Amino acid sequence: MPDKTENGNPLAGLIATGKDLVALLRDALLLLLGVLLILWPAAINGMLVAAGFEEGSFAGLQWKARLTQSDGSLVKAQALIADLKDQNERLSQALTQARVQGASPTSDGTSLAQINQALAAKTDRVQSALSSSVSANSALVQQTQSQTGQSTTWGVVYGGDRALADARYEVGTIASKLGLLNAAAYLRQGSYRSVATSTDRLQATQMLKKAQERRADAYLVDMSSWCPDPAQKDGYLECPAP
Repeated sequence: MPDKTENGNPLAGLIATGKDLVALLRDALLLLLGVLLILWPAAINGMLVAAGFEEGSFAGLQWKARLTQSDGSLVKAQALIADLKDQNERLSQALTQARVQGASPTSDGTSLAQINQALAAKTDRVQSALSSSVSANSALVQQTQSQTGQSTTWGVVYGGDRALADARYEVGTIASKLGLLNAAAYLRQGSYRSVATSTDRLQATQMLKKAQERRADAYLVDMSSWCPDPAQKDGYLECPAP
């Protein structure tokens, strides 16, 4: 009988080598997919879903969970930047008032004002980039949440006023002109924010585009974290203190 072991049979050795190459190629592809999911989660998720992969794990990565978590972080980052911009504007106004009331502007006051202006320009660029990423994720996030049965109320924040009357004008007249749905004024951190809401992410994204035609710094928020359990007041909703 001829020896059919790997050492005695060239065909068996070739098959074993082929299996090793296939395993090596598979591991390399999984590693590549893992890197792509980290760099471009939305785009890669779209291709996986289009190919029929609804859920799964490649190289230890749950791509749908990663996309949702990444999108949530971007949405929160937008809100944080907007809050910081609002505080920066208040500081700038205080500095301006202090210089007007003083005998002459100090070098320190002038320097701080210039720093604030540079900071505002940088945050505008960052906020614009975040807004583009959030908009690009919208279709995939909506699809994922529909499949998992999750329900999220999205808010489009498109104004901030010190006076309630100004906010009422925004959520009444302006919202009607722009086609913004469910608009209401929310008192948050001392400012009356004009917010339109929707449970449909794609609809919220469309409203965001309309709002940005009026104000380029309009942004999207998850209402459950941005203003959880607001208290109904006379003509507005009051968010709890952060």
